[in-house]
Amino acid sequence: MSTEISMGICNCSSGDTITFSVLSKQSSVGVSISATCEGTRMWYAFLCSSLVTFFGGLLVILIWRVFNYMCCPGSSQIVVRTEEQKSAGDDEDDKEVQGSSRAMEVGWMTAVKDWAGVMISAQTLIGRILVVLVFMLSIGALIIYFIDSADPIETCKNFFTDKTLQIDLAFNLFFLLYFGLRFIAANDKLLFWLEVNSIVDFFTVPPVFVSVYLNRTWLGLRFLRALRLLQFSEILQFVNILKT
Repeated sequence: MSTEISMGICNCSSGDTITFSVLSKQSSVGVSISATCEGTRMWYAFLCSSLVTFFGGLLVILIWRVFNYMCCPGSSQIVVRTEEQKSAGDDEDDKEVQGSSRAMEVGWMTAVKDWAGVMISAQTLIGRILVVLVFMLSIGALIIYFIDSADPIETCKNFFTDKTLQIDLAFNLFFLLYFGLRFIAANDKLLFWLEVNSIVDFFTVPPVFVSVYLNRTWLGLRFLRALRLLQFSEILQFVNILKT
């Protein structure tokens, strides 16, 4: 009788020992990975993503302007005519030149630019819907920022399990699309690149993609999304609540 009891205890204890050892190894590995993730700071990656996007795009715009100035100097020259040269024949020539220049300007790039201008114009229904939607999603992004502010400034999060990170990515994908429309429709790309709303996008959109890649979030400059609230009066005008 004592032998059976001892063998039962022996078998049970050996199985429990193996199971406990496996669980302890898994838990120790998980704790070590979590400790390594929390102990490593990568805020510079988030900040560099914004700075590289801003200065890289600015450099491309400046190079493009210099290239156009050097290769097409005639486009920036102003032809000055005296009063004696403005005869009837010259007027007919001017009409022909204007007609040909207008025909040259009409191309696929101009068509795309006009389409983007219509999409973001406050005079159209689609434009007003986009502006209101960007404003509402900016408020949603701020709410996610306030939720994440309860955690440390840099926290490890898994994109596939964290709902706030998934929602934030969806919001910023829309912000990126709207930024592209505004960039295409802008007449002066340099002035557009230096606008306040563009600066907000530079320091809020790229870090979200870095968060997805690194499986961590950084509060950083995400509070700049609050600058979109300055358009609240315009939103009220679009929905006919506030009259000018």
